[in-house]
Formats: sequence, structure tokens, C-alpha cells
Amino acid sequence: MNKIIPIIYLLFTLTACQPSHSQQQKEDEAKASVSPITENVVTVKLAESQRKSFPLQIMATGKVTALTQAKINFKTTGIIAKIMVTNSASVKEGQILAILDNEQQRIALQQAQDHLQDTKVELNKLLLEFGGKDRDTTSVSNRIMENIKAKSGFTKALTSVKDAQLKLENTYLKAPYTGVIANLKTKAHNPSPTNEPFCTILSREGMVVEVSVLESELSVVSLGQMANVKPLAYSERNYMGKVAEINPVVNEQGLVFIKVRIQNPDQYLLDGMNAQVIIEKNLPPQIVIPKEAVVERSGKKVVFVYENGLAKWNYVTVAHENSQEVSISEGLKAGQKVIIEGNLNLGHDAKVIIDEGMKK
Repeated sequence: MNKIIPIIYLLFTLTACQPSHSQQQKEDEAKASVSPITENVVTVKLAESQRKSFPLQIMATGKVTALTQAKINFKTTGIIAKIMVTNSASVKEGQILAILDNEQQRIALQQAQDHLQDTKVELNKLLLEFGGKDRDTTSVSNRIMENIKAKSGFTKALTSVKDAQLKLENTYLKAPYTGVIANLKTKAHNPSPTNEPFCTILSREGMVVEVSVLESELSVVSLGQMANVKPLAYSERNYMGKVAEINPVVNEQGLVFIKVRIQNPDQYLLDGMNAQVIIEKNLPPQIVIPKEAVVERSGKKVVFVYENGLAKWNYVTVAHENSQEVSISEGLKAGQKVIIEGNLNLGHDAKVIIDEGMKK
């Protein structure tokens, strides 16, 4: 029994003295445990890691809105005689959009003008009686002339003419500013609408995209900053925008509301259209590689570097990323050849060849 105890103690001591694996050893074992799925030599595509400014991007989707839009209607009721425009038609300020049947207003105006003419006869008669010259309203003092106008009925008749002219004018619906017709539903020969607008006029001079960005992304956004706007309906069309408004409130979801004003709006942009906004800010120079170079192995970011016909496994730390590139804070140096195609099934020290026509 006494001999057994020293032996057990010796075994325990030897076991306790064995060195533990370091983090580097674990990573080396991970590399060794991953072998290429295929033993064939893989053709790969390369790109060079570069030290350069990194364009940090914010991407958000929102709605295109016309800053200036007015719902307009006739100032009086009646039957619509004629509609001069259609939806999507471009109109200029003051242009006639529609006309009500205005025969009664025209007659009323003519009657008012006739009555005004009759009062002029009485006005001239009184002018002579007050010592003035025939048809010369300047031949008496202003005070006497005002009395003559009132006594002859001229002043009241003139007011009636102006009222009749206004009522006739109200049968014409005109554009308050230059823009585009929208939401026109009314048909000719029907009563003018009373419970809804005749149409809406949108101005293309002030088109904005309203989006929300994360509070954590605010450092990238500033007033006056340029942005790129892409309508989802027309992926091939790009518009330049400028950050015009940042609402100084963070909502309960951690979002901040901003408006990007479109610099070059055209007929393709519609009110309510969905559009993507991309805002960029250049960060100081850092190691930048294409996004395709980064793969994930065992929950970690890995980049394969090409060295003498072999793919070398490198753990990396991604600092920032945008739609096309990532910046690396640890794990790579400038000028290294990274594999950006054919890297999905590679293992450490896998044999690879470069397709010369695929070099980037």
C-alpha cells in the first residue's frame, strides 16, 4: 500500500506540469483541422490590400416627398364645363386647369358694367351743377368729386362691377405655381367637388427623401453633406442629394429622422416613391480589402493570403464595412495579395493557382 501512494503522487505531479495550450496554439490547431474540401488545386482571384481612406457608408430607405404640394379646388361651386389638364401634366404658374359653366357670371358682369355706364351720365350732370367742366373730373376738388360719385351711384356701381368680375374669375381654376398635376379624379360636366380637392399640384423643384438613421450612425451625417439617392423603381437612375434637415430628437427606437434634398429631380421621381439613400464619410487611411475576401470560420473572420502558390489562413479584425469593402484593424498589412474568389472551401496551406485573367 505504501508503494502505491508515491506512484499515484508521481503521476499527478507529471500531469500537473504539462503546459496548457495558448490561444495561438488553438488557432493553429483550427487551421490544421480544416482541410480543403477538394484536393484539386483551386483557381482563385486576387486583390491587393491597400492603405487608403475608407468611405464609411450609411444606407437607409425612405419615401420621396415633394416639399411644395397644394390641394386645390374652385372657390365657388358649379358644373365643370371643361378640364384642361390630366394627371402627370406639367403646368406653369397661372395656367388655367379647369373652367366652370360661367354663363350667369358673364351676364351678371355685363349688367354691372351697363349700370356703371348709366351712373356716369348722372355723374357728369352733377359735375356741371357743381361748377365743373363737362366730363372733366379734375375740374372740381377731390372732396366735391367724392360727393358727386356717391350721389350719382357711381361708387356703388363700380363696386358691383368688381364683385361681378371676381365671381367670374372664380369660375376659372388656375395653377398657383409651376408643378405637376396629381390625384385628378373629377370629370367634366359634373358638379365641382365639395368634399375633396379637384387635384393636387406637386412642385419638382423641392423633392426630398425622408429617412431614419440609427443614433449610432449620426457621426457620419451632417447638414449639407452630399448623398446618393437611388429610386427602387429605377435602379439604373442615380440622383445627387444633400442633407437638408436633421431632426434633433432620438425616438424610442433609437432612430433620428433626416431629410435629403434631391439636387437634380426629374419626371421619373414621384411623390411617395421608395428610394435608397447612401451617405458617405471618408475615414483616415487604413487597410482596405474587398468584402468578398472575408469568410467566417468557427465564428471568426478569416482572410486567405496568397503566398508562393499556397493559401495562408489569417485571422482578422474588421473595423468598418460598406457595400463593397471592409477595413481591417488587425491581421493584414498593405500590399498583401488576398483571395477574393475561390476562398469559400479553402483550408490553411491549400494549393492554389491564379487565373491571370481574373486578377483585380
